Amino acid sequence: MGSMKKSSVVLLLLLSLFLFSGHVVEVEGKWCEQPSGRFAGACFRNANCANVCSTEGFPSGICEGFSCMCRREC
Repeated sequence: MGSMKKSSVVLLLLLSLFLFSGHVVEVEGKWCEQPSGRFAGACFRNANCANVCSTEGFPSGICEGFSCMCRREC
């Protein structure tokens, strides 16, 4: 009976390792945002905002409300 209990524990540990070995958690970096200085009008499309932000030296831009916010990882 003792050997069966040990085998069950070992099997459970191996199964746990197998199940969780492929589980990867990605941690997203913190974004620093700044209102675009060149975007004119109301912001409706993220792509337009991102294009203007790229001319200001930012890798990304998104519409928040009706404002264009330029973003980069901090």
